[in-house]
Amino acid sequence: MKRKRILSILLIFSVLAAAPFFLSLNTGLHSEKSVQIYTSAEGEKWAADQLQNMTLEEKIGQFFMVAAYSNKGEKHLQEIEALVTNEKVGGIIFFQGEKENLISSIQRFQKSAKTPLLISMDAEWGSNMRLFDGERFPYAYTLGAADDVVLSEKIAGMMAQECQKLGIHLNFSPVADVNSDPNNPVIGFRSFGENPKKVADHVKAFVRGMENNGVMTSIKHFPGHGNTDKDSHLELPVVSQSLKTLEAIDFFPFQEGIRVGTSSVMVGHLNVPALDPSGLPSSLSPTIIQDILKKQMGFEGLVISDALGMKAVADKYGKTEVVVKAFEAGCDILLVPESVTEAIEAIKSKVVKGTISQKEIDTRCLKILKAKHRFVVDPKKAKNYSSGEIEWAKNEVYEKALTVLKNSENCIPLQRLDRKIARVSIGNTTSHFRDASDLFSKIEHFHYFSAEEALKDFPQKASQFDVIITALHANTVRSKNNFGFGEKCKEFLAKLPAQKEKVLLLFGNPLLLRQDFNQKELDNFSSIIVAYENNKYSQKAAAQLVFGAIPALGKLPVTVSKLFPRETGVQVKWGGRLKYAQPEELGIDPEKLAEIDRVAENGVKKGAFPGCQIVVAVEGKIIYRKSFGTQTFDDKDSIQNDDIYDIASVSKIAGSTAGIMKLQSEGKFSLSKNLSDYIPEVTGFGEFGSISIRDMMAHQAGLVAWIPFYKRTLKNGELNPKIYAKEKKSGFEKQVAENIWIRSDFEDTLYKQILASGLGSKKYLYSDLGYYFIRKIIEKQSGKEFQDYLTAALYKPMGLMHMRYEPRKHFPLDQIVPTENDQVFRKQLVHGFVHDPGAAMLGGVGGHAGLFSNATDLAAIMQLFLNKGTYGNVSYLEEDIVSEYTKAQFSGNRRGAGFDRPSPGGGGPCHADASQQSFGHSGFTGTFVWADPKDGINYVFLSNRVCPDQENWKIRDMNIRTEIQGIIYKAVSTRKQTQNTNE
Repeated sequence: MKRKRILSILLIFSVLAAAPFFLSLNTGLHSEKSVQIYTSAEGEKWAADQLQNMTLEEKIGQFFMVAAYSNKGEKHLQEIEALVTNEKVGGIIFFQGEKENLISSIQRFQKSAKTPLLISMDAEWGSNMRLFDGERFPYAYTLGAADDVVLSEKIAGMMAQECQKLGIHLNFSPVADVNSDPNNPVIGFRSFGENPKKVADHVKAFVRGMENNGVMTSIKHFPGHGNTDKDSHLELPVVSQSLKTLEAIDFFPFQEGIRVGTSSVMVGHLNVPALDPSGLPSSLSPTIIQDILKKQMGFEGLVISDALGMKAVADKYGKTEVVVKAFEAGCDILLVPESVTEAIEAIKSKVVKGTISQKEIDTRCLKILKAKHRFVVDPKKAKNYSSGEIEWAKNEVYEKALTVLKNSENCIPLQRLDRKIARVSIGNTTSHFRDASDLFSKIEHFHYFSAEEALKDFPQKASQFDVIITALHANTVRSKNNFGFGEKCKEFLAKLPAQKEKVLLLFGNPLLLRQDFNQKELDNFSSIIVAYENNKYSQKAAAQLVFGAIPALGKLPVTVSKLFPRETGVQVKWGGRLKYAQPEELGIDPEKLAEIDRVAENGVKKGAFPGCQIVVAVEGKIIYRKSFGTQTFDDKDSIQNDDIYDIASVSKIAGSTAGIMKLQSEGKFSLSKNLSDYIPEVTGFGEFGSISIRDMMAHQAGLVAWIPFYKRTLKNGELNPKIYAKEKKSGFEKQVAENIWIRSDFEDTLYKQILASGLGSKKYLYSDLGYYFIRKIIEKQSGKEFQDYLTAALYKPMGLMHMRYEPRKHFPLDQIVPTENDQVFRKQLVHGFVHDPGAAMLGGVGGHAGLFSNATDLAAIMQLFLNKGTYGNVSYLEEDIVSEYTKAQFSGNRRGAGFDRPSPGGGGPCHADASQQSFGHSGFTGTFVWADPKDGINYVFLSNRVCPDQENWKIRDMNIRTEIQGIIYKAVSTRKQTQNTNE
């Protein structure tokens, strides 16, 4: 049965014409020995000693691995314990249960065993395959779609860690079957795919990942269960391929798994005429096990039968006979025999008669004992992965697996988010996609448990939306019930209006598209995305992909149809939108970032501020997003991440500066001009009209620092009734605070006061006053109200739902954080109105103050600057304009245009570790933003330190904002090296 190299190449060309990776491989059977895995001298001695002290019956008992259920109660456990004590069975495979009762059952049985038991489990996707509370890892076909063998090896190592903690020594994984038949009822999602080379790569990764972490693997189901249309649990499948096809496709993953050192191979119950024309199931076939697997393929590890109670063999052979036949065929471990006592006796009888030699018993028993020493008695300790590392590995798989089948006109990532977007979800377990989507945009949600329900309701509503995201959530990945998607899916999708931009998401098996859809029907969708599974990881990842926070890298591991053959996958690049991530993704130790908690909590405790929000992003990924304290010192409700803060002078860069950068990108503004070039009607052509805007934006135009405008509007300490009214009325239409309205024309008085203040020498002096003029310029050049222009040009299209001027018009009051209890000017707690008196007198909208935001949206604006003007695949600002504004404008002045920067020697307004490329701003109310292109760091700190008293400067004296910034730099500088996936 050996084949020459040239013959192998020719048959591969004939069977896999589209698989050039095979050209250098000899896929014919070979006699290369498998890796020697039981070589420890100590293990050899232990195994030999154990064998010497065993009776014949005890030796035979080692070949038996019986089934146990840790949740079946005491009677069942006593039955298993009796088999351990009386029959000396060598191993136990555990099925359903929970972690706690599994561990106690294992400990109980091990205590009763004379020879340590080999404990096993089917844990192909982690112990959750059997345990209700076990760890759940991705399915094999999801790993195949992600196609990252390094990641697969890591996942396998994490599975090994879990197995060791539970007391499991042998994991019946990975599945080495090549999923050649999409109608396969039992393999399907359990296979890495239909490409033999890729299946082999992931099989090798799993073998290395588990075996190197002290857990045995068992590659299955030899000689290949992938090209069958029957379930061997119910009947004996016939594998009808030719020998050439088997050698070219099915054998290769097994050969590779053997080559890298799998401890065991599970033989399936399969009728394979090309290998054994007798019709014997492969698990009972000496030809397949001994001649092919052991001799020709050189496998020297443990051969394990598939469960001997399965109908594929159990219906034809007696309970005892099938066990004996499997042993005689070459199976070293007899899995889930329905006969134990009788089968042991039957094998013993054959030994006594000489049909089975004593040497055969000893040799094969010794092999099991050596394995027990290596994996039970003295196992290699698995690597200790933290819960965060495990979470990130899962997230990474689901992110990389996301497969875009089509993306007409680059529909995804969705770019401008100032459109009406509907999300229609059909099925169960849908909330994670909803919640993750809500982080990016305002979306109207429609949920239906079935397509029939959706058909009755949504088509009539569809016309009002610009974008429709339809998410189908399956309750299974198996073929039953239309792969868990239910009926009427096709009919519902056909009812969606053709002219709309539509995204289809499949949280389940892509084979749904195999027969039910044709080209015309699928053309109705702009984008089709396969997420493979329906869980929180896949849903969060899919939302981030749709909105441009992560790229799409996945490819179909199987052929779905002629329209979508295997390897289909449209690559979609990162859209530049902030991703919700975790520190482990960037190799950053979350414990180091936990120091931020200590500083923030101490700030609350010491009374520096009632509460705060902190966001940290690195390389476009949010790795820290937390809120602390309460809105006021008297409040009991905790600050939430979507609460809105008055960001004070940070408005200068997130509002005014961003606005003129946008205008300059549109050719409507230049830093190099003077004020009179834009607003001569305000400044005239005198000294103020001659102010260079570049000088003004760098705070060296000679303007005074500020003017307390409100003082001139007080009479005997009270509001002058000629200037203020207690209610809105004609001539008093600008609101200052609760029940305070200012004369509509008083804005002119403010500008007159500025013009009357005169100009000093042209040197650096921080001043608010220049931004009063910037507001006027933006309104004139855009033709819109200041706040309306910024909202329409930046905030809404970027998806910044929590960044607005005049917050009471947009948010409930309990979402807005109060500032000062002002007893000098407004005589009230300032809540939902701008704290700055000058901005308040402009009706709440100033060029220097008035913008409210949460930390997350402010981080998005800073990321826009870090991205050199793009966000969510949309260019808002020209790259060279961002560079111009964020650099120092003049020698001897650290300031950019609008932006603050580090002192020339480092530090100053920021931590000393911030680079000279960095930029940001701080705000009087206790706010701070800073971005550093050198390290990709984006840091936002929001507080209301002025509540209740603006003279509370503990935040400054305790150095809270810059201490936190230092913690961030330290954490980033000591991170592990990781691969950047934003490609």
